[in-house]
Amino acid sequence: MFGLVRALFFGALALVVLVPVGILLAVIGLPVIAVLGIVALPILLVLFLIGLPFLILFAVVLGLLGAVFGVVMAFGALGFVVLKVALLVLIPVLIVGWIVRRVMGPSDDYRLRV
Repeated sequence: MFGLVRALFFGALALVVLVPVGILLAVIGLPVIAVLGIVALPILLVLFLIGLPFLILFAVVLGLLGAVFGVVMAFGALGFVVLKVALLVLIPVLIVGWIVRRVMGPSDDYRLRV
């Protein structure tokens, strides 16, 4: 209980001291920020005129690279699906068809009899 009362007392004392300090810093700091903002306008204009085209070119190049990479990956995925179907479906069907043809096919004199 004593700790709670002590925390409330020192918290209120800190507010009594720090609120006027904050008001003083705001009164002094806001005009300084306004002057710095006015001084920074030419620098912002130069950065806007020189830096913006580079930023636009960078964004366009990244967009084109992303589109090319996406298309290449799409075709790669399609090729992977084709290979997977070939390995898992077509080759076993080909082997089974070859075995059935060998067993049930017509006899040929040139073939080896199994």
